[in-house]
Amino acid sequence: MQRSHFMGLETIIVEKREGTAILTLNRPDKLNAVNMTMRREILATLAELEADVETKVLIVTGSGRGFCSGADINELDAGTQDAALQKTVNHSLLVMAKSFYDFQKPVLGAINGAAAGDGAQWVLAFDLNVASEKAKFGWPATSLGIL
Repeated sequence: MQRSHFMGLETIIVEKREGTAILTLNRPDKLNAVNMTMRREILATLAELEADVETKVLIVTGSGRGFCSGADINELDAGTQDAALQKTVNHSLLVMAKSFYDFQKPVLGAINGAAAGDGAQWVLAFDLNVASEKAKFGWPATSLGIL
């Protein structure tokens, strides 16, 4: 397993082995809620893996008991006070799902727990998903009054 090429990441872990890249969302204390740092790291990693001829397939999973609980609510709350930040956050949410959808290699979701909001949207963009018995899917934005 190789990790050296992807050192220095704060919110994700990337491992490569035998043509397979495994991207693990790594904010288990927040159920892998997506913040701007995670968005930047994922987008940069996707670009790098897409250009890597050795990578044939990408598996996306989450650390801890959840796959991805969606956008980091604390970041969204901060964005409501700053229209420019809110626009950046909203745009980045769309870019993330589109980036997984447009990825030129198969993307497999290993859904190990809650997939809500962004997490549920990403699952729809993946080519194939395998969900554990503990997996749950939802769009909490409607109950939060965001949609």
